[in-house]
Amino acid sequence: MKQIRGEKFTLGKDIGAISYNDTPLKELLGITVMSTDFNVMTETVARMILNKEKGQVKVPFNFIDRNSI
Repeated sequence: MKQIRGEKFTLGKDIGAISYNDTPLKELLGITVMSTDFNVMTETVARMILNKEKGQVKVPFNFIDRNSI
């Protein structure tokens, strides 16, 4: 973001940016993100711990378009 602003580019027009995992700062800056569905992840982990399960689990993600691309 610092380099984009330093070059006087307009985010979402001259250059695009996508980030991983949403944060309040990315929301504030208007950055598009691909973010893990943390609710599903925590529910799955809790169930696995309670049931003493082991394994690999695919966790869905969300695409949040904030017009930075």
